[in-house]
Amino acid sequence: MELSVYIHCVGDQAAASQFGVTVRTASSWRRMERSPSPQQALKIVELSEGKIDWKGIYAPYARHRLRRAGKSTLPPAQSFCG
Repeated sequence: MELSVYIHCVGDQAAASQFGVTVRTASSWRRMERSPSPQQALKIVELSEGKIDWKGIYAPYARHRLRRAGKSTLPPAQSFCG
């Protein structure tokens, strides 16, 4: 499940309490203004008992940022091994 959808379903206050963050932080994640730090993401995955996974946290945020930048996909990865 996507983090923003989860927060929308349970509400900003409930999500903030569950994940140990402020209501403002939970609402900024819901609106995709910010993404959780890796440490916060790990806590979200654990506390949601797997309902939210890494892909549900970062993939929607990446898509949102790309759309705002006018891009449709991520650029291809570069090879540094030759």
